[in-house]
Amino acid sequence: MRSRRSGHPIKHVCLAYVTNYPTRYGWRPEHHDRPDFFPGAQQRAEELGYKLEHFWLAEPGMTPTRMSDILSRRAITGVLLGRLPPGQASLELCWERFAAVALGYTLRAPALHHVAEDAFGGITQIVEQCLARGYQRLGFVVADIDDSPSWGNRLFGAFLRQQYLLPREHHIPPCDFEPGPGFREKFLAWLKQWKPEAIVSTRGQPIYDWLRAAGYTVPRDIGLATMLNNHPEHGISGIYNDPRGLGALATDMVVGMLHRGETGLPADPHFVLSPGVWFDAGTLRSPEK
Repeated sequence: MRSRRSGHPIKHVCLAYVTNYPTRYGWRPEHHDRPDFFPGAQQRAEELGYKLEHFWLAEPGMTPTRMSDILSRRAITGVLLGRLPPGQASLELCWERFAAVALGYTLRAPALHHVAEDAFGGITQIVEQCLARGYQRLGFVVADIDDSPSWGNRLFGAFLRQQYLLPREHHIPPCDFEPGPGFREKFLAWLKQWKPEAIVSTRGQPIYDWLRAAGYTVPRDIGLATMLNNHPEHGISGIYNDPRGLGALATDMVVGMLHRGETGLPADPHFVLSPGVWFDAGTLRSPEK
């Protein structure tokens, strides 16, 4: 209708979902334990009359300039940037041509608009749930290399702020991730030394498996809650952020930018954060009356 009223042809019929994993579909959940934003972004694009296509920046022979030219030849000016692989924090395109929004925290340069989980709000919810269940000695674990630094540091800060409000005798140093096979032993040594009553982890599955293998029963012996609980079917309590909703929100932002004619690096980049909801799967004991 805008095209018919203005007399200008429709330009933005397709949006790009750009990824940069070493393999074409390495960003999909079957290859790692990360939220999949694409289905929600794609569905929302279709609802708004657009088509969302995947473009792989790491394709052999591909360069940022060539990718930008390919998108421009397709008259694609709306770009969603998927989560980057571990160890990568920047991505280049000819930004002046595009309205772009990044998903998650992995992209640190350039400074674009982001849609992501609310790390501070999520950790606050978890700590409140633990306190309501009578836990006092809470330990924090960064469980995977991709949880730090951009995502993990926000969780660190949020947890340390909540820990500061507890009596000093209940303070426990966090257990930060270290690359290599020795992290499991580091975690178990930390667990033995500090004896937390409940663990707040960036992701739950590896910690849950290590606790069970070490002879602990959850939650009888120790409680467990996770911040990144995008697999509620795994049965671990924590914060659930619907990845489809985050993907849809990113699409809404890009489409709005296209309607307003906003392209290039934003002068005032901002984060849109989803607080998530508490999901109780029984890995913390029941709340005290």
